Amino acid sequence: MKGVGGRFFAKLKSISTNVKQGLVLPTVISDIKNEENGRAPMISLEEIIEKNVSDSVEFEEKCPPGGSDAVILYTTSLRGIRKTFEDCNTIRFLLGSFRVSYDERDVSMHMEFREELWRTLGGRVIPPRLFIKGRHIGGVEEVVGLHEQGKLIYLLNGIPRSPTTAPCKGCGGIRFRICFSCNGSRKVVSEETDDDHSDHSDTPLPISCVECNENGLTKCQVCF
Repeated sequence: MKGVGGRFFAKLKSISTNVKQGLVLPTVISDIKNEENGRAPMISLEEIIEKNVSDSVEFEEKCPPGGSDAVILYTTSLRGIRKTFEDCNTIRFLLGSFRVSYDERDVSMHMEFREELWRTLGGRVIPPRLFIKGRHIGGVEEVVGLHEQGKLIYLLNGIPRSPTTAPCKGCGGIRFRICFSCNGSRKVVSEETDDDHSDHSDTPLPISCVECNENGLTKCQVCF
């Protein structure tokens, strides 16, 4: 029995790296009988290793900024296309059911997130898109399929648990706040006046606010 156990762990060692990273999904091996009980194994060691590798699922390396050891979910809060909105809610619900921490990036709230997603995947794609530990898992069909097969939990192995299910006290779960500098107008008053350029007026000149995004919002300092 000692020889069989030694061979078993020696062969599994060659695939242990990807398994630990949670990005290769092994099949579950159960009810292997002990030789010391006088019973032969139900499946040979070679067949176990071969089946383990052949049933593995690998995902392409596509790492968004800050996503090498995290879960990143790109979504949209716009309800113009109902299916897209509902698909985002589906993945959000699944991640919430596992109580894991994840970074949600709403492309409709922040154009930088949209450009970030397009650069990562090399094209104009629509959310939802899920990334785990620097790997592109896919959209709602891929994620739900993995969950139904019981494999999504393997991918989330090692991800820190979410400390709470309550919404953020700083933004109520929106992750953005109205800019304090311009109150969401995207315009602030310049120290310069029209009088500096003309003899007809001394009205302060409005200029674009540099503190907020295209929607007059700033990232919540508590969430980000």
